[in-house]
Amino acid sequence: MPSMRTCLSVAAVMIIIAMPLYCGAQKNAPAGSTHNTSIDSKDKQGKDQIPPLRELCILNYKTDFSTLADKYKEDLFPRSNTKSAIYFYRGISLLKQGKYDESIKDLKTARQDTNINRNICNFYLALSYMQLYMKDSVLSICSATLNVPSQNLMKPDYWNNVEFTKERVFISYILGTSQVLNKPTDTLLIDALYSYCTREDKFLEAYYNYGTYSYNLGRYKKSINMLVKVHDLKPPEDTLILLDLGYLYRLTGDNVQAMKSYNLLLGERGTYMGYNNRGCLYAYMEKYGKALSDLSTAIRKNKQGVDALCNRGLVNLKMLDYKRAVSDFTLVVQLKPDLSDGYYYRGFALKATGDYANSVNDFTRALQLKK
Repeated sequence: MPSMRTCLSVAAVMIIIAMPLYCGAQKNAPAGSTHNTSIDSKDKQGKDQIPPLRELCILNYKTDFSTLADKYKEDLFPRSNTKSAIYFYRGISLLKQGKYDESIKDLKTARQDTNINRNICNFYLALSYMQLYMKDSVLSICSATLNVPSQNLMKPDYWNNVEFTKERVFISYILGTSQVLNKPTDTLLIDALYSYCTREDKFLEAYYNYGTYSYNLGRYKKSINMLVKVHDLKPPEDTLILLDLGYLYRLTGDNVQAMKSYNLLLGERGTYMGYNNRGCLYAYMEKYGKALSDLSTAIRKNKQGVDALCNRGLVNLKMLDYKRAVSDFTLVVQLKPDLSDGYYYRGFALKATGDYANSVNDFTRALQLKK
């Protein structure tokens, strides 16, 4: 009869052999499967287990300088009633309407009159060229305005060391915006240009564009810094700034500030986008009941809101409420039949309910639409 020590030795060997087999089984468990084991309870509930939610961020480059022009409105006030003055103001109005070719003709005519501020004319001409993506014309007219060779204006060192003047503020803003529209990879130059023009106090468009550019580069804290300056100026589109700030704070992991931004936004204006984003934030914070409440409010405000429907479906998936998830994703594919994710997540929910045939159909359609 084997001794107790021998039995213990054999048992230890068996455990050592069995452990890799158990770990391998856990590693190869099918996606979506659940286990009633203590090691799963926390990991499976982490926010990283939620598929990416559809948060909304509205950041597009501005291509005017309304706030700065208003600051120097004495340069735009009519000082004569000559034909050239009429051409000048009509050119600005045409620019505001998006009629850039016509605007260019009027502004070129106007600047022939010495009574018209030639530099202001050039600034608006440059804006028209920028809207038409005529980067060489933008650079040429900026060079002529400052009487500085074009190649110098394209050197970061020039903007890092040159004296601060009103004319250079306009030009640095125009060149910076032209660069982000045409060659956004030249980060050293764009940073130098935007750093220069954002030295101008209360230059909303410059702050906004530098914030947008920083966001596109993943520099979220710099973007927040610029958008806070925009928010402080209380622009008409302030609700969108709060939406963007909430999203950016969330990206940096500052959920407290993100929630403050969304609460302020929804306190001023209960928008679809605001409820959608705050619902996403609640979901990432694992407050799923509040997430569902906000997302349902968003859907009531916009029954065509595919983003909120997708998000509510994903939260329902997270809560293992597969029938409600199927219902949400069915609405998604009805509203947007070319959206691969709608079919993919509905297929996942159908699989979880045991409807394998329809899940295969949805997965197949998702693969056909996947780009």
